[in-house]
Amino acid sequence: MLEEITQLDTAMIRTLFDTGGEFRRARSGGDYADDFHADLARARETGPVHAGTVEEVLGVPVHVHWPEPVFSVFSYATVNVVFRDTETFNSDTMLGTFDTFGRNILAMSGDEHARYRSAAAPAFARSMTQWWIDRWIAGITDTLLARIERRGQADLNLEFCALLPLLTITGSFGVPMDDALRLRELIEDMISGTLSREQRLAASAGVGEIMLPVIAERRAKPGDDLITKLVQATMRGSDGRARGLTDEDVLAYARLLLTAGSGTTWRQLGITLWALLNHPDQLEAVRRDRKLVRLAVEESLRWEVTDPTFFRRVLADTTLGGVDIPAGARVSLCLSAANHDPKRWPDPDRFDIFRKLRPHLSFAGGPHVCLGMHVARAEMSVALNAILDRLPNLRWDPEASRPVLMGLHMRGPNELPVVFG
Repeated sequence: MLEEITQLDTAMIRTLFDTGGEFRRARSGGDYADDFHADLARARETGPVHAGTVEEVLGVPVHVHWPEPVFSVFSYATVNVVFRDTETFNSDTMLGTFDTFGRNILAMSGDEHARYRSAAAPAFARSMTQWWIDRWIAGITDTLLARIERRGQADLNLEFCALLPLLTITGSFGVPMDDALRLRELIEDMISGTLSREQRLAASAGVGEIMLPVIAERRAKPGDDLITKLVQATMRGSDGRARGLTDEDVLAYARLLLTAGSGTTWRQLGITLWALLNHPDQLEAVRRDRKLVRLAVEESLRWEVTDPTFFRRVLADTTLGGVDIPAGARVSLCLSAANHDPKRWPDPDRFDIFRKLRPHLSFAGGPHVCLGMHVARAEMSVALNAILDRLPNLRWDPEASRPVLMGLHMRGPNELPVVFG
């Protein structure tokens, strides 16, 4: 594995995992760095719900204009209500993903969502965490660190954080490592806001060209991997009868998992390391007492959400946070603001791994709570333990510029230049 990873295209990795790149700047305010939480606090303090998009409320450039009215939600309690009230709010704002991803659980609602999710949920249950660690996470973590631990310096964002979740999910698919970056590139094209529909559909077809032969092979010759678990899974059909997932069902899951697995966990792991490097006393506390690893991961999830905004559709006229919202409107749920609500967390802008644990909304909530959250937590926990074991005296590189967290809809550090030893 070490030789294969060494041969990965470094320039391509840098392009695909550039938080501040032009694509992200155009699509999601990728250069939004200064005063992010102060701006969110001002919005939240003037009311839990505001008319307009989060960008409009914050007064930053708007790059996407929706045809329907949009209302943004900023308090923990109100965001939580929207996630859990599926009779009034649903996820059909994501129906456009059917075009490129195929029919997927991100855009499904109600009984259909429950049925399709039930087929994949066992592979991502908390009880399966060790299966993921033993087969992929631990070995990939060790191999990535073996590349850098003798050098004394590294960019952990590109050399570690970006690759661990990508190679974990592609490894669980059983695809050759040569295809890992290609799949990431195709997924980036699929979700691009700058490419035409035809180009995005071509990228979607490209994922199919790589994955459909793998799906066919697992049907013929099962293994001990995620694709095998999906092709062997059953669910209740709309007629009440049990049935398996079709090839297109499995492919839709593959596209969705590639997007989440190679994107959000990469940035969240980077956020965790960024926060600890900026709080060396807490980094040292975690090094001394590994029971604090879990607390550090949970605090980073609460403190800085890598995907700060989710959308829902309003199904019937309603009043939310004292604001009347018509049926058909879109609500923008600002998880970053909700997770910094002082009514729930004292001094919420402070990163503090010792604060009392309370459930946060970084993995969303309700029926659509993140399917892969236990795998993501395992990746971050294994990674942090291994880094503390193998990169002694970890600290910022004094010769490099200090990185910042950036982004409004896809947030994280652009680099993590460190020295150690």
